[in-house]
Amino acid sequence: MEIIFLIVGKIGEYSVGPIGEQFRYIISYKNNISTLEEKILKLLEKEEAVQQSVDGAQWNQQVVASEVKTWQANVGKRIEEAQKFLEEDVKANRKCLNGWCPDLKLRYSLGKKAQKNTQAIIQLLEEGGKYDRVYNTLPPLVVRSSPTGWFKDFESRKSTIQNVLDALKNDKIDMVALCGMGGIGKTEMAKEIERRVKSDNLFRKVVSAVVSQKPSLTKIQGELAEMLGPKLEAESLHVRANELYSRLTKNKNVLVILDDVWEHLDLGHIGVIDAVKQKSCKILLTSRNEEACNAMRIEKIFPVGLLSKEEAWNLFVEIAGDCINTSDLISIIAKQVAEECARLPLAIAIVGGALRNKRDKKEWKAALQQLKMSNPDNIYGLHPKVYSSIEFSYNYLQSGEAKSCFLLCCLYPEDYDVPIEDLVRYGVTKRFLKGLGTVEQTRELVHTIVKNLIRSNLLLDSNWKERVKMHDVVRDVSISIASRDENGFMVVLDPGLEEWPQKDRYDSYTTISLLLGEMKGHPTELKYPKLELLQLSCLNHSETFSSNLFNGMKELKMLYLQKGCFSLTMSPPSIQILQNLQMLNLENCRLGDVSAIGTLRNLEILNFCDSEIMELPSEIGNLSRLKLLDMKRCRPLKRIAAGVLSGLCRLEELYAGDFKNWGCTTMMEGNGAVTNNNASLAELIPYSSQLVVLEISTPSILCLPKELDFSNSNFRFMINIGRDYRAGERYLFENTLKLEVEDASDLGEHRTIRSMLKKAIVLSLDIGKNSKHIWFEKEEKGILPCSLKGLTINRCEDLEYLLEATSDSTPPNTFYLLESLSLNYLPWLIGICKFKDSVEVEREGSTASTPVAHKLFSSNSILWVPNLKLLDVEGCGSLEVIFDLEGLKVKENRKPILAVLFDLRLWNLSGMSHVWKNIPPGFQGFQNLTLINIKNCHSLRNLLPGSIAKLLVQLQVVTISKCNLMENIIQREYEAGEERRADILSSETHSLEWPSIKSIKLLICPKLKTFGLEVQSGRKQRKMDAELDPRAQEPSAASSSTRQSSGLFNRCLESCVPRPRNYSPALHAQGKSSSSLGENKHDLIKKEITLTKQEEQNVSKTENQAKMLSLFPYNLIESLKNLQKLSANQCDSLEVIFELEGLNAEESNIFNNLRVLSLHFLPKLLHIWKKGPRDIKGFNYLRLLQVWKCGSLKCLFTPSIAKLLVKVEEIDVYGCNEMEEILAKELGDEENRDVIAFSLVNTLKLGNLPKLECFYTEDNHAFEWPSLNKMQIYGCPKLKMFVSTSTKTPKLKGVHMRIEATFQPMVEGDLNTTIQHIIKRKGLNHFYPPPKFSQLRSRLQEDIFGF
Repeated sequence: MEIIFLIVGKIGEYSVGPIGEQFRYIISYKNNISTLEEKILKLLEKEEAVQQSVDGAQWNQQVVASEVKTWQANVGKRIEEAQKFLEEDVKANRKCLNGWCPDLKLRYSLGKKAQKNTQAIIQLLEEGGKYDRVYNTLPPLVVRSSPTGWFKDFESRKSTIQNVLDALKNDKIDMVALCGMGGIGKTEMAKEIERRVKSDNLFRKVVSAVVSQKPSLTKIQGELAEMLGPKLEAESLHVRANELYSRLTKNKNVLVILDDVWEHLDLGHIGVIDAVKQKSCKILLTSRNEEACNAMRIEKIFPVGLLSKEEAWNLFVEIAGDCINTSDLISIIAKQVAEECARLPLAIAIVGGALRNKRDKKEWKAALQQLKMSNPDNIYGLHPKVYSSIEFSYNYLQSGEAKSCFLLCCLYPEDYDVPIEDLVRYGVTKRFLKGLGTVEQTRELVHTIVKNLIRSNLLLDSNWKERVKMHDVVRDVSISIASRDENGFMVVLDPGLEEWPQKDRYDSYTTISLLLGEMKGHPTELKYPKLELLQLSCLNHSETFSSNLFNGMKELKMLYLQKGCFSLTMSPPSIQILQNLQMLNLENCRLGDVSAIGTLRNLEILNFCDSEIMELPSEIGNLSRLKLLDMKRCRPLKRIAAGVLSGLCRLEELYAGDFKNWGCTTMMEGNGAVTNNNASLAELIPYSSQLVVLEISTPSILCLPKELDFSNSNFRFMINIGRDYRAGERYLFENTLKLEVEDASDLGEHRTIRSMLKKAIVLSLDIGKNSKHIWFEKEEKGILPCSLKGLTINRCEDLEYLLEATSDSTPPNTFYLLESLSLNYLPWLIGICKFKDSVEVEREGSTASTPVAHKLFSSNSILWVPNLKLLDVEGCGSLEVIFDLEGLKVKENRKPILAVLFDLRLWNLSGMSHVWKNIPPGFQGFQNLTLINIKNCHSLRNLLPGSIAKLLVQLQVVTISKCNLMENIIQREYEAGEERRADILSSETHSLEWPSIKSIKLLICPKLKTFGLEVQSGRKQRKMDAELDPRAQEPSAASSSTRQSSGLFNRCLESCVPRPRNYSPALHAQGKSSSSLGENKHDLIKKEITLTKQEEQNVSKTENQAKMLSLFPYNLIESLKNLQKLSANQCDSLEVIFELEGLNAEESNIFNNLRVLSLHFLPKLLHIWKKGPRDIKGFNYLRLLQVWKCGSLKCLFTPSIAKLLVKVEEIDVYGCNEMEEILAKELGDEENRDVIAFSLVNTLKLGNLPKLECFYTEDNHAFEWPSLNKMQIYGCPKLKMFVSTSTKTPKLKGVHMRIEATFQPMVEGDLNTTIQHIIKRKGLNHFYPPPKFSQLRSRLQEDIFGF
């Protein structure tokens, strides 16, 4: 020991001199390497952030500066150099028996190189800070299509659908059509074809647009282009066509679906036809008109016929319900009714929906009579029976309000998402409630009517909330019915129209709906004595709005002006004539002075939604009958004149969520003038009790008066205080309070806030200080919310609990209805509830002596949230456990706990050591948990106890990232304790089944070795774990100094004295460190790929004592058979992915749903597939195999595995330094002469594989690559040939050498010959930086999963 002190002392003397820097390289080399590793991760994250911004720029067709690309290239080179340094140079230091006999020269070199690399990376990080905002917009997620509700897989349709799919696969056919009469089911068939095309990955992208009877080419261009990139900004048809063509050719393999084509459509003007000619896209269209298809030169037209009699009857019975079977008479009549539907799917759906569950024979007889007596109008391409079916269903509606809502939906363009709120406001004006009731009550009635119309199949559900759609055929019939004299509708929606439509007379019209391209002219002296509703919309802004437009419309009650039809600095004078006007809708208009509106004293509904308006003038305060004022998304609005709200004495609903410039104090003087410029919310005080709906936003709590009395029992609110807010489109929002204040004490006496807290359903709180127990104090129990469904708490710095326990034994009902709980950045949070026996939290400067169990949910509080669906916890560093069930009593009749929780997200919880803890035997719960996302939880060693894992039958997605101590996903046996041993994973005592699992993603978990350890017998396994466990207790310095000195001497002696060839410290030494054991185990097993039987016997004993752990042991594989995507990235300890040894070949059919396998930066990975029976079955649907930077991997797979991969489309291998061949021979395969066919592989990439000699060395297999069209090879200097036998690549044109421009065409049509030609030119010797970090998600992966 004296020698050591002398050495250290001498180093200390030199460290203060001129050569001190050199000694610091030696002393601090470990810290330097650790710092370098941290900086590499930060640089990778920065590069990914920059790349996301670059992707956004490209999505928006923006040009990225060359300096950004240069920076990215420099990052790639620097990361490559740093990783090579860590993988090669740093590992060399471990050869000297883990540093017990250190090579000082080597350590000096390591310390210096590490510091140099670190400085270079820091410089890149600083430079990268400038590129955070190359562009902000990211490509949107893809909404996955699903089978539609009414599509049935009829036998009569199967052959047609299959024929269309076959035609789309045919390289010689570019345009296909489905042709048939209206209501026959063409659109539903096209949607089913789209679903199957996506499922089978026939096209890289599928885009669609509805053409309709009056096509708008710009609208079609917009719908198609926005599925391939951002919104088209250009207005010129030609420029838009060029942009769409560019996107189609860039994306290449695209299917364009054009639905409802009526007549010849010029595909050239749209921008599609040239892309078709270049084979970048194919077209599928639906049409009623076969002549139009022929005129467009459609190559294959498939007629869509009627259903068979049996199919038609079965569909009718399914829709009409069991009432058909209640009596023989109804059954007989029902068959006749079904025959009247003429085997047309739409007619069957509508008539069946109208008669659903009708059990009165008289109703069925009346229905049959109406259908037979119908006298349908002649609508082109529409079967008369479809018309009569829709007309019958309309006549069958039992209320005039329902008929009115149905007809009002035809005022909108074809395929339009009709806002139900529009129907509500029409209903208010039309007095649906006979002049009584509020707007809210009318809203409830209209939504009920719409639901019934959907049930009757007269309307369709929309993809947008609070909207509804109408089938184009139903709309045609609706317009026909509405145009009859008794209804008096005129509907003209023609984008090409520029003037008011000419009619012989206008005196019979009650309702007019016009859509024009631009309003350029309007006839004068027109009389509309019966007109009550005018809906007018222009695609382009019109500056020539007629001043006398409304002169002949004095009886007008509802005026709806939308988009460009109202773009004026002041209202037209004739608007003052409309003294009977009750509803005025100015939506998405450019507005100036709107003071003239103040003269419309009968106005009840005024809407400025989405309009450009700067000021709401004081004259609006004259509208004393106004019930609803809507200013949603009027973001340019800067001023609401003081006194406006005071005058609206009958106001029921106010929507002003985007306006924040409220006056905080309003002083009324004797003359009624207001001293400040803007209205104050204090103006609402006199009639706040009559308000029913309020949506507002204020910058401060000071702007919200304390005296507001929201006593109406039906009162709903969306109130935002302090936060940035953007009003949405919804009107059926639940009571929502979003509150941001600096000090909780500001809320103490605020009666308005207290009343809203009590009524809140969705609550978001951001309170800076004095919120130790938030507002849930014992003495304030009266203000606890009783109906909370969503609770979000952000950045409350001193919050410890959400509520405080009282003397009551009954649990609080505050959280009983809670569905969503989000807790973000609450550094002192230690639980949901503070119980009376809790101990104060120990903080800096305090002297608390009793530790507190920092558990979010205890065995008591977990029972308070039975309806919780989403739990999101982030940045709560004091929490140690999420669910601690210690003391929970399992009862026979108790409902499962948290049975509806489906989404669990835990991020940045530095203190969390357990998610679940102390699970009692027989526990039931969490059965609907679907998503688990864990990130930056560095104290977590495992995720799931086995007893919880077996309950998660609905689990679909598991994502774990940046958990430094995570060792296994499912808890080890010894970690669960003696009492739980029977419940942990073993094939004998435990059955784990995850039938719903789809995706497992593991990122930066350096200690992760296995998903769940297979159980081994007793003492041997515990001994093994003790040797491998880095947490094994070490002896104290006081009690073991002698043993330490002895150990040091022995280790130094071992490093200096020669030893036998087969000597291994793992076999002879006890108490070996985990790192040392791991090194010897690793070196021994690396040779396993090419071992002979004799060699396997020689090392069998060593392997038994140093057994490799698999990510998926054989006894877990069957439990995950439905897994679709597996991704593992930077998990440094992973050695094997799939352990197949132990599987029964006859019963195995494993991972047949796995589509994507991505393995990146796994330095210790030795096997992807390890051992197992040669005749195993499985992996048949794997489509993407991507393996990057797996430095110990010597081969990709064996012939027996290769034969399973019949669906694989892309193989991508990069940076695997030890890989010698892609396909490795296996024992017993020498005599096998089978042809190995990679039938669907279209892309093969092999990059930076310095030891790769060939794809396959043996000569017993020939290879076929019938689909291979892209091959990329670079950085393979030892490559001698591709294979030693024949290989067929009929579609391959040549080989890319990293850079797309470096391309070698095929030589003599043979891949081997081509490779030899490249080798002679040394074209494979050049190494390139790794692909960008964000490119780990390849195009194929995006197509499969939509991200």
